[in-house]
Amino acid sequence: MASTALRRLLWLPALSLALAACSGDAPTLISQTERSQAGSHAVAFSPDNQYLVVADTEENARLWRLADNEVIYSWQSMPEAPAMTSLVGFSGDGRFVATAEYDTVMLWSVASGEPFNRVQFPYPVRAMALSPTGNAILVALTNRTAVYFDINRNRVVHVFQHDGSNVNSPVDQLINAVAISPDGLYAMTGGDDWTARLWQLDNGEQLQIWPHNNSINFLAFHPEQPVVITAAANGYTHLREYPTGEERYFLRSSPWPSNLDYPDFPVFLMTTTAVAFSADGNYMVTGHANEQLCLWQFQSGEKISCWKTGRRAALNPGSVVQAVAFSADGQTIFSESGNGLAEQWQRR
Repeated sequence: MASTALRRLLWLPALSLALAACSGDAPTLISQTERSQAGSHAVAFSPDNQYLVVADTEENARLWRLADNEVIYSWQSMPEAPAMTSLVGFSGDGRFVATAEYDTVMLWSVASGEPFNRVQFPYPVRAMALSPTGNAILVALTNRTAVYFDINRNRVVHVFQHDGSNVNSPVDQLINAVAISPDGLYAMTGGDDWTARLWQLDNGEQLQIWPHNNSINFLAFHPEQPVVITAAANGYTHLREYPTGEERYFLRSSPWPSNLDYPDFPVFLMTTTAVAFSADGNYMVTGHANEQLCLWQFQSGEKISCWKTGRRAALNPGSVVQAVAFSADGQTIFSESGNGLAEQWQRR
């Protein structure tokens, strides 16, 4: 039997070849725009991809009109205070934007730019998602709960928690990510207990619990199909059907051959931070925490290509991809990164 050292030596050439393998023809960069000089905390596209809201690290939250790359509104609940917005998001119908400043969530009208509502929570907000019509909001708070709040009636509807049983902890775990389904019937929460959970919003019942191999940092519902995406920090990204929970596949971002199991090395795993789907249902693009974008066949989960976003300077560190989108015809991919750079990519 070969020694451990010899087995490693025999395995290394195969590893090198796999990592050097081409992951497909990457899209071509066609434009680059500076959204902010110092970077952003968060970015979100409107459902119709006509607008973009940016939580700038040094400026108020700003709403951009993408047709001409113009800022049309600048928002902050206390204009005289330093920039405080850390989270942003759109309602499903695109009529409202939510901005989170510490423990306060503001709702703004996209049509007029005026504030629509203000909700203050007893603890800082870690994550948030607006309902399809903007009449309710789901927030993850620093007290280890997620609160589903009826904005119109000004009341808490449900409180969700992640017990620590999956990670052998006697206390509830922090919730890092939240999402609401396009029909407003379901919610997802993901936390430090290494699980993503599906909830029914009319009665607060937990329908599914999905264990992962690390803390959950990203969740998303498909805008048209009953499909959810759950992603763990430095771990696998899974696509499942809901409410059944049946898994379709997980994304293999590494060049490692698809007919071989992944070695348990961090280099083979990649944190997902953003996702978008083409209008024809054929493609999916994902953004990642290592300045990388990947294009996928949506139905099969097969990777088409992965490529890097831009840096401000060659020696600058890379940044997190915070938002992605497709053009209406699916030929152009838009990416927004935490270093303040917005890019457009032409598919080949």
